[in-house]
Amino acid sequence: MKRALVTGSTKGIGLSISARLIACGYFVYMNYAHDDSTAAKIDFPADKHKIIKADLSIKNGADILITALSNDITIDCLVLNAGTTCRKPFEKIDYDDINEVMNTNVNIPFLICRKLYPHMVNHGSIIFIGSDMGIYPHAKSPVYSVSKAAAHMLAQSLVKEFAEKCVRINTISPGFIDTEWQQEKPEWLREKIENKIALKRFGKPEEVADACMFLIENTYTNGAVIQVNGGYNME
Repeated sequence: MKRALVTGSTKGIGLSISARLIACGYFVYMNYAHDDSTAAKIDFPADKHKIIKADLSIKNGADILITALSNDITIDCLVLNAGTTCRKPFEKIDYDDINEVMNTNVNIPFLICRKLYPHMVNHGSIIFIGSDMGIYPHAKSPVYSVSKAAAHMLAQSLVKEFAEKCVRINTISPGFIDTEWQQEKPEWLREKIENKIALKRFGKPEEVADACMFLIENTYTNGAVIQVNGGYNME
């Protein structure tokens, strides 16, 4: 049985990716940081998944995550989906805010890739979940935009590091996907965003999972940034 590790995977995009992987026959190591009640609701077959609690905004969280994996296992697919943002006004963003976002979105994913290198199978797949806000500047969260732009470049930079094992490393750059983050927005703001999208709607987590499976199954796509955004900024 193939094995996958999906970070930030008990809700939203990560949950949809995990569900798709399990449906395709993978055993999935799922991860979350704090929301115990949501994690407790996961009802995938017990022999198809394992949930690991680890806060991936701190270095110790990466150590906990990797330690929870058996030393002798191999990983066929790694999806780095855990992420966070900071919506404070520009003048109130402090060093700790920057550190938390950069750690979660860039630094800890780097450490996970390094620690998992010996466990990645030849011809495996690593997928970073980036963001269109790493392509288009996001005035409401400049730290988030910078972190996601860095994640895109990190993924491409790691292609050479994993080339000896023929592990493909790609990035999915979602636009506005209808997860909790977006559902919290007031209706007037959602309508404003929809008017900037050619398809006039928010995306679905399952549509990001579709892109994820394409990158896992396509054996010649490497170093790519795939936008899944409904035509954002094209209307």
